[in-house]
Order: sequence, then structure tokens, then C-alpha cells
Amino acid sequence: MQPRRTLTALMLAVVLAACTSTASTVTTEYYLVSGETSEALDADLRRKGPMRGHALAVAAIRFEPVSVQQEVTGAGCRFTEAKFRVKANITLPRWKERATSRDRELRNAWDALSSYARAHEDQHVRIAERYAGALGAAIEALPPRPTCEALDASAKRVVDRIGREHDEAQLAFDRAEQRRLERLLRQAETS
Repeated sequence: MQPRRTLTALMLAVVLAACTSTASTVTTEYYLVSGETSEALDADLRRKGPMRGHALAVAAIRFEPVSVQQEVTGAGCRFTEAKFRVKANITLPRWKERATSRDRELRNAWDALSSYARAHEDQHVRIAERYAGALGAAIEALPPRPTCEALDASAKRVVDRIGREHDEAQLAFDRAEQRRLERLLRQAETS
């Protein structure tokens, strides 16, 4: 009986630990594009792509509280724990005729584009993960407040500030990537 109880206790501990995991949850969905030429694929990407065709791929990201605990002591109300994780839904294109296309150059170009889109959106998730950790640390660092309502108001200001910083970091990454891609295109044109 003892080994079974130990195993049950161990399994319960693993389940409880999983409930408070801060690991990101990332789902991926695809939209189909069709075409036999790069021009046709481009047109279909503009028609069907996220953000009304203004993006090739997107990552819809949000922070989800995993464990936020408060305690009231003689010093007031304070956070004892604030853990967040990233929930992201990545939307990527999928070329319907990829497997049947006889145009090796187009397939290679598609594969490079597809790979880049995935890596780009994955980087957005990594940026968000840094901010999810910073959010928890900033909330945990709040000094005690006389009431939990006052502490919650302070936490909301922290959430708003970190949210703005996160948004700016995401936009800065996109701007830097846009400049990098423009440089690469200019270099390719002069080669």
C-alpha cells in the first residue's frame, strides 16, 4: 500500500505544479493561400492575410494570471505571489499547392518566407514572456497598502504601465525587423 500512496501523492504534486505553470500556451492556426506564381500568391496573401491583408502572420498575445495571492498583515495588504503566463494564438499562411508545385524556386521562396514568418511570431512570444515575468515581479515588489483595494489600484497601474512597455517593445521589434528587411532587399537588388 505504501508505494501506491507515494505514487498517488507524487502524481498529485505534479498535477498541482502544472496548474501553476507559467509556461506559455501557444496555439497556431493557418489560413490557406493559393496560386501557381509568386504574383498569385502575393495577391492571395493580401486578400486573406491577417489585419485585412496588411500582415503575413500575427501573434495575438495576452497575459494570463496563473497565481495572484494577497495577504493581510499588521503592515497592511501585500502580494505574496504574482505569476503570469503568455497565451498566444499565432496565425500563419499555408500554401495550398506547396506539395504539388513543380516550381522549385517558388517552393524554396515560400519555405523561406514561411520559416521567417514563424520565427518572427515566435520572437513576439519571447518578448511577451519577458514582460509576463516583469509584470509578476513588479506586482510582487509593491509595498503593502492599508487596504487590499488600495493594493489592487496600485497593481492596476503596474499592469497598465507594463502593458504599455510591452506594446512598445513589440512595435520596436517590428520596426527594427522592417528596417532589416529593407536593407536586405536593397542589398539583393544591387547584387
